[in-house]
Amino acid sequence: MNASKRHGTSLPDTRHNGHPSRPHSRALAITSCLIAGLMLPTATLLAAEAKTEKRDTLSDIRVTSIRERAIQRTTAEEGATAEVEAVELKDQIAYSPADLFRYEPGILTTNNGRFGLAGFNVRGNDDNRVSIQLDGLEMPESYEPTSSYLNAGRLSVDLASLSGASVVKGGDARHGSGFATVNLRLQSPEDFLSPSGDDSYASVMGGYRSDNDGLFENITLAGRRGSLESLLVATNRNADATKNHVGDGKSDDTRGTARREPDPGDVDNYDVLWKLQKVSDNSRIGLIAQKYRISSKLHLFSEEGRRYDDYHSDDNITRLRLGIYQDLAADTPLFDDLHWQLDWQRSETVNQSDMIYAGYNRQVEREYDQTTWQLKSDLSKEFTFGVPQQVAYGAVIKRDGYDSLSQDRNLDAGTVAKSRFSPRGDATRFGVYLQDRLALADGRVSLTPAIRYDSYRYDLDDDALVSQDYDGARGDAFTGQLGGTFDLTPAVQLFGKTGWGFRAPSYDELYYDYNGGRGYRIVANPDLKDERSRFVEAGVRTQSHLGSAELTGFYTDYRDFIESGVSASIDPSNYPYGEFTTENVDRALIRGVEFRGQLDLAEAFGAIDGLYGRIAAAYIEGKNLKDGSALETIPPVQAVVGLGYQAPSQRWGGELTGTFVNHVSDHDADGASFAPAAYQLYDMTAHVALGQHLTLRGGIFNLADKKYWVWDDVRGLNIQGDGLDRYTQPGRNFGVSAQYVF
Repeated sequence: MNASKRHGTSLPDTRHNGHPSRPHSRALAITSCLIAGLMLPTATLLAAEAKTEKRDTLSDIRVTSIRERAIQRTTAEEGATAEVEAVELKDQIAYSPADLFRYEPGILTTNNGRFGLAGFNVRGNDDNRVSIQLDGLEMPESYEPTSSYLNAGRLSVDLASLSGASVVKGGDARHGSGFATVNLRLQSPEDFLSPSGDDSYASVMGGYRSDNDGLFENITLAGRRGSLESLLVATNRNADATKNHVGDGKSDDTRGTARREPDPGDVDNYDVLWKLQKVSDNSRIGLIAQKYRISSKLHLFSEEGRRYDDYHSDDNITRLRLGIYQDLAADTPLFDDLHWQLDWQRSETVNQSDMIYAGYNRQVEREYDQTTWQLKSDLSKEFTFGVPQQVAYGAVIKRDGYDSLSQDRNLDAGTVAKSRFSPRGDATRFGVYLQDRLALADGRVSLTPAIRYDSYRYDLDDDALVSQDYDGARGDAFTGQLGGTFDLTPAVQLFGKTGWGFRAPSYDELYYDYNGGRGYRIVANPDLKDERSRFVEAGVRTQSHLGSAELTGFYTDYRDFIESGVSASIDPSNYPYGEFTTENVDRALIRGVEFRGQLDLAEAFGAIDGLYGRIAAAYIEGKNLKDGSALETIPPVQAVVGLGYQAPSQRWGGELTGTFVNHVSDHDADGASFAPAAYQLYDMTAHVALGQHLTLRGGIFNLADKKYWVWDDVRGLNIQGDGLDRYTQPGRNFGVSAQYVF
């Protein structure tokens, strides 16, 4: 929980980032120092607290504009949102994007095992159904065919490059979706520099997580000279494959599905972010460059057995981004505030599998590339015409190029078979929106109608490497929504929105086809219809000196819901292991209730100043209305309860957090699949600033050493017996970090 939210004030933070790579022995020395520091007695902490009244020198300055007030505030006030800041992630010893929303019920991070993190699951929507924006640029699409050799995820960014993240859980006219939007915000120079004048900033940070023996180093540099500002954030991480409750897999050579420990190996990544911008009183124009790369090398014992032996994987994802952007505040007839950005991005996934297959040395190398050009603009204008109004409007045009290639080599014979899973192609997308926030009844009531138009077109380049000729696809849609708020009292507000959503089928859903002659087939469906949705979201929130609370109910009705992995029967005699395709489900629904609250225990009960409690819970259910079956993407009921302390000086604090997850019923698991039991987790974290420059953090996770499974990792799993243990989460583990600000 953000300290500023706990106490109702905006609090600066000095607990920053990075350090260059160092030997393992040095990391062990740092770890020992951190543990010693975290065990300092309370008297020492209080003495350090008396010397300094601030935790940091980080400025709260942000580029605040009418665009942010008119668009972002409206979105947040009319529906349920979730937000996390960089300082919270540091205090939680977060290591990867999987930790972003660890304590946010109803939001999961999807893990694809060997292939790493795939994306987010928000209220039961996952994969490409969730829009993931990184500083306004759409992240690469998920490409997840039903195959053990290729999978391209969407979370190619390091946490240390982020200043924060927010989630719009329901419809959002700005992104053309009745589903969900995750906004990831990159660090900027103004996050670290004073509001004005020449200034500089430098920090190094390093840490360790025991659940994957992961070491990380980060360095952050920022500076301002005159009107020029710059930022460099570089992060490196080296880890083993994540442990499970049984062990790390390094000394276990059990083969096949009965294996209990994880497949061992190394998972390394680095991220370099650079920004340069020129600022003035009413304008900011800048350049951005970013490179992210993650690689993993695993020994896949769990895949060995009847047909495979000596099975190894070598997987890499590389993402490059270059862009230019501008924010402009000007009193013109068309806008008070303008933001535009032009970005180029390329994401390349290479999955290589080496094995002995049916007695010969086989290497399978599969690639998926996506190259994106995106031009985006957002404008806003504030005026009074009968009533105060804030008009926001904007447009985006996006061009994506797709390519895939499979090379199946017989290394003994020196032969190679080449094919594509999908034809080369391009997608052109265009969207434009308009919304108007009306302030009524002296500001006690707001009403915001919004309308959006989207169009898309796929153009394909069939060649001899694809299994059949495909036609392109196109479509368009008008969507809209109506939202509003009503202040019952100065402390109580009603809110809600309703509207229509739209999503075009993805490249993967339309065109992936596999017919490798190995007993199964995946059949492309280029005739998929667009997904449509109708949604309603409403709730009540309250805020006072005691704290805050929010209760939200939501209901979304989907038409032509796109479901993948559907069993088909086209040529069963030639495909004994099954045929699968992607189809539209006539109707599906997702509905639920969410609650969150936080309480200042000092104000409520006269406890120690800085003591707080918080709670969040989510109940979600989803159904395929065609056959009454449950949607497997729906997470079980979950609640998070926290009790924490934040010293009034902001120099030290800690939190004990409990996560409670209900069991998955046989109906929700579709009867034949594994249904995890309920579980409870307890985590404890702490942080302390020693003087002006050094901050230490530490945490112990899964304190009770609970054995448990996360539903999103095992849904659809049919393994029985000891093999289920391989999918368990880590047992008791810890993390530590140290940050030094120069």
